[in-house]
Amino acid sequence: MKILWLAAYPSPHITREHPVPWVVTLARLVSQHPTVELTILSWNWDLKHPVEEFNHQGIHFIYLRTPLSRFDILTLYQTRIRRTAAYLRRHCHRYDLIHLHGSELQFQAATAGLPVPVLLSVQGLVSECVKVLPGVFSWRRLLWNLAGYYERKYLPQVPNFSCRTHWDTAQVARMCPGSRIFHNWEAIREAFFSAAAQPRLAPTGRPMLLFMGGTQLMKGYHETLVAFDLIRQTTDMRLVVAGAVNPDELAEARRRFPLQHAQPADIEYRGFQTAAQLAQLCREAVCLVHPSYLDNSPNSVCEAQVAGLPVVATNVGGVSSLIEDGRTGLFADLNPRSLADQVLRLHHNPALRAQLARQAMAVAHRRHNPETVLRRTVEIYEAICHRGLTPPAAVPTVAEASLDAITALPHESTA
Repeated sequence: MKILWLAAYPSPHITREHPVPWVVTLARLVSQHPTVELTILSWNWDLKHPVEEFNHQGIHFIYLRTPLSRFDILTLYQTRIRRTAAYLRRHCHRYDLIHLHGSELQFQAATAGLPVPVLLSVQGLVSECVKVLPGVFSWRRLLWNLAGYYERKYLPQVPNFSCRTHWDTAQVARMCPGSRIFHNWEAIREAFFSAAAQPRLAPTGRPMLLFMGGTQLMKGYHETLVAFDLIRQTTDMRLVVAGAVNPDELAEARRRFPLQHAQPADIEYRGFQTAAQLAQLCREAVCLVHPSYLDNSPNSVCEAQVAGLPVVATNVGGVSSLIEDGRTGLFADLNPRSLADQVLRLHHNPALRAQLARQAMAVAHRRHNPETVLRRTVEIYEAICHRGLTPPAAVPTVAEASLDAITALPHESTA
């Protein structure tokens, strides 16, 4: 099968970590499958020619020259959409299937009306996220509303979806009646499986709380700061923040939430980390805190569970497809007091911490098994390319309530 991906995929010549690593991980798996010939189409403003093509490690890459985002916004993303659509109209006949990774970047607008089967893997739904975005007026809100317009307009034209959780399955069924919905999980980087195979590091120095959302408001950065300040009122602990740090958001947080008990030295900002660095942090931390406003299947939660790190999260979106409260993690409210109490509960109860980690790891290893994710991906491709085929049963997209028995949902459903 000749498969074309549309994805926000970094050039292989760029060595830094990619912000959506599950796409890169899955690409490496798919490129090694004997029945799949993989091509990835993405964008790059810094090209000498309109189109750049090359092969790298078994994948054929195509990059289209498009304007810088800040300039393309002036055209309401129409320049990027039209250039992509024009290229696809000329070349789509080369492929058996076009696989779109996410709906946030208008891929579905560029592929509308093409005479080739299209599959969209849901990552998140920006038209839903903007409803809970903190703040009334912001540049981010404006951009998300624009992206949401394209999402609402063009998603109903997509015939096939790959969903992860009960939440995105329900949203697609609501927005796209009659579409074909398949179920699959994201691929997790090998470093986190390797971390799980190593003994937990014996506590040395101050206990560490891990937050992987950078300074993103939607990921609960403000609530994490306040919760940590409450924790420091009674407990000696440090906070490590991994992920992108926006100086404006950092300054705003310090202005709005001055620390009363935590000192600046108690909080360490690490920026983007490699998979190995994040896996090491998972081995060192007491827990991951993930107080998101809305999430589908947050990669940081999945990675922590695979690595054997307990998670305290908010029960929003599809997170309850990953966590069963009290068995594979702990839920808290967005209220910082609730977050602090759950973190302290784990900190003061090593037995509970070990139990949650062990049970979550067992479920996550089964859920994100690379061979299983790859097999289901290829089965979905075959089912779409050969309409009569029906893939076998899949891992359920509701929380796995039992570690010793799983009741499988149908692998395919029709909205």
